[in-house]
Amino acid sequence: MALGPVGPIPAGPFHLRHASRRPNPVSHRDAYALLLVVALIWAGNFPLAKLGLAEIGPMTLAATRALIAAPLLVLVSRLLEGPLPPLARRDLTAVIVLAVTGFVGNSMLWYVGMRFTTPANAGILGAASPVVVALAAAAWLRERLSPVNLAGIALTALAVVLTVARGSIEILLTLSVNGGDLIILASQLLWVIYTLYSRANLSTFSPLQMLAGAHVVAAGLLFPLALLERPWQSFASASWFVFVVILYSALLGTPAHIAYYQAVRTVGPGRAAVFTNLIPFLVLALSWLLLGEPIRWYHLVGAAAVIGGVALTSHRGRATG
Repeated sequence: MALGPVGPIPAGPFHLRHASRRPNPVSHRDAYALLLVVALIWAGNFPLAKLGLAEIGPMTLAATRALIAAPLLVLVSRLLEGPLPPLARRDLTAVIVLAVTGFVGNSMLWYVGMRFTTPANAGILGAASPVVVALAAAAWLRERLSPVNLAGIALTALAVVLTVARGSIEILLTLSVNGGDLIILASQLLWVIYTLYSRANLSTFSPLQMLAGAHVVAAGLLFPLALLERPWQSFASASWFVFVVILYSALLGTPAHIAYYQAVRTVGPGRAAVFTNLIPFLVLALSWLLLGEPIRWYHLVGAAAVIGGVALTSHRGRATG
């Protein structure tokens, strides 16, 4: 599962290749506890972002999150892994591409889309991104898809259509879909580029070093964009809760990625997926609890269908082609 930089798995398979450069793995019991906490933290990002966007702009929220997270990640990287190795051109290219596609483009579009849609819809649509990655990988990286994988792709597509149409045939026939849902889907296309590039690039940076470097670049790019929203005006009238949302995303949401990687080292990505697959349902529950959003039948069906589709798409069997 990959919901983008504000959600699960910001680093993609590339980062998991270099697991040996991280600290020793945690115990199985602690790993499962970490995964549960991480799933709750990432799910909480959805309703909290919706509340924060009522008072500040999406570029402002994305920029302040990056500005706070970047020095924190650099410090943690230095403490755990020491100074950066010599910066080669391939490393700089990887950091810039991942920053632009993931932590600038994807994050900014995600926040813009969240302003116009519901956290419940965003959670279900974002959960479908691994299927889009699988399709793109089949076309770009020549990865083969089995009949089971193709069935998962079809099931996920139906879940996306059901969510976007809000369970209504009339909405589909009249194409009167929510613009925010389309923006969330567009943000996932950038995430596809991010994920596939993370597989193909040749950087020798560790996951933590890459995450820190990408946040530094993203902070530098997002800051001038945020000035277009005149954040000093919105912050002057913002409630204290806006600052809670920013700190939650920067100090909990971003470091949660590090905990996720540590847990994956112990239990493996397959078992970890059980917890990340809970996120759409946790988003539904937290949106109802914090925002009072009703849980519709198509939310439950869509969440179950997209998780089933992702599971089938991720199944490794005999491929076609």
